[in-house]
Amino acid sequence: MTDLDWNGCLNTRDLAGFSTRYGGVTRGGTMIRTDSPDKLDAAGRVALRGVGAGLVLDLRSDWEMTRTHPLEGVAEYRRIPWIDPVRDKERVPEDEPLLGDIYRGSLDRNQGQIGAALRAVASAPEDRPVVVHCKSGKDRTGLLVALLLDLIGVPRDQIVADYVVSEVRLGVLERAAGLPAEERERALLLSRTLPETITAALDHVDERYGGVRSYLELCGLTAGELHRLAMRLVGSPVEAVVFDFDGLLMDTETTLVKSWQFEWAQHGLELELADDFWPGHGGDTKDARYAQLAALVPDFDREVSQARRTAYRDSLHEDLDFRPGIRDWLLEARELGLRPAIASSSERSWVIGHLERVGALDLFDVIAAGDEVDGHKPDPAVYFLALERLGLSGSATAAVEDTPHGVEAAAAAGMATIAIPNPYVRAAALSAADLTLGSAGELTLSDALLAASRRNAGV
Repeated sequence: MTDLDWNGCLNTRDLAGFSTRYGGVTRGGTMIRTDSPDKLDAAGRVALRGVGAGLVLDLRSDWEMTRTHPLEGVAEYRRIPWIDPVRDKERVPEDEPLLGDIYRGSLDRNQGQIGAALRAVASAPEDRPVVVHCKSGKDRTGLLVALLLDLIGVPRDQIVADYVVSEVRLGVLERAAGLPAEERERALLLSRTLPETITAALDHVDERYGGVRSYLELCGLTAGELHRLAMRLVGSPVEAVVFDFDGLLMDTETTLVKSWQFEWAQHGLELELADDFWPGHGGDTKDARYAQLAALVPDFDREVSQARRTAYRDSLHEDLDFRPGIRDWLLEARELGLRPAIASSSERSWVIGHLERVGALDLFDVIAAGDEVDGHKPDPAVYFLALERLGLSGSATAAVEDTPHGVEAAAAAGMATIAIPNPYVRAAALSAADLTLGSAGELTLSDALLAASRRNAGV
């Protein structure tokens, strides 16, 4: 967290620098928590306006609005009360003697309001900060911030540290000391930000709702909204995911190898997979392969050889489907509101033929193929073509590749890169990728994009 100096506000800080499950830290300038800006002086109001917030979210209730908000009438200002006035009538104060009890009851009663508030954050402009506040910026704001930090896997001790500092900033102990003795105990009970208070609230979310993601889904948030909330704090915005085809979406590299081994065997030969078998680029190498055979086989007939080899290869493709986890990623992309695309060095007819065979052509918005550009990967031409057809810049997309030359091509187009090596590529050879996985089944697409984009965003 980073302190901000807004004259008149005591509890203002940027949610920057928290460790996350994605291996990086939360970005600065994306989310600011504060107490009510009602008491800002002229310099403080300038500071508030100076952050260029895309959303100023006020969590206070109607009865608290005793003065005009400094941004009243400004499009970026929204008030979404945390407390549901209808459900709040169910509250029995005697059943909630401690602040932790009040927090647990609040999380149970106010799910519709909490969902609306977080939906507003998820839909706020991604390139401008969100400012969130209530009255003191410690209870309702503290709960909202704790839920967001828990969503992205910030360790509990860091969430607690951010929460407990509020009573120091607000001078809770000093103010309580000036109260009559009979009022002081009650004031401290409801005003302090003790570690056990926020810990109990998050434990309640875990124990009653099965964790923060399940809780927020119950509050009405979609998978796409949860992804955007996490992306705001962790990574750079991603609008499309562009996949390589051969070896990545489908393991046509293995069927390729088997078809050449089969053809070598027809001549009593054994094909050795030497280091130069894989050319280090995305171009077609069949001419070189047939030249090798012609040099080894007297009276070699290329047409017969090619017909036999491709027939065998096609028989291997009859049952070939996507690699593990890929179809789930494609379906999740739609759920997250992302646009799936393909950038392949292979011919367009080859890619479309395979997709039609497995009934997956409609899963992709855009296909860019090797016979539509002059260069092959690591030349980024096919990625630039895909970006042109998507109408996006490289910084708004992520690529999923299986080879070093594919990663190099995507990076040259300015894209975040996720590598899933095919069976003939060592994971160590893909160290230039922002994220390397053994398979798409290791992480959800959302988590993979967050892990990759946070590095691409310089986090």
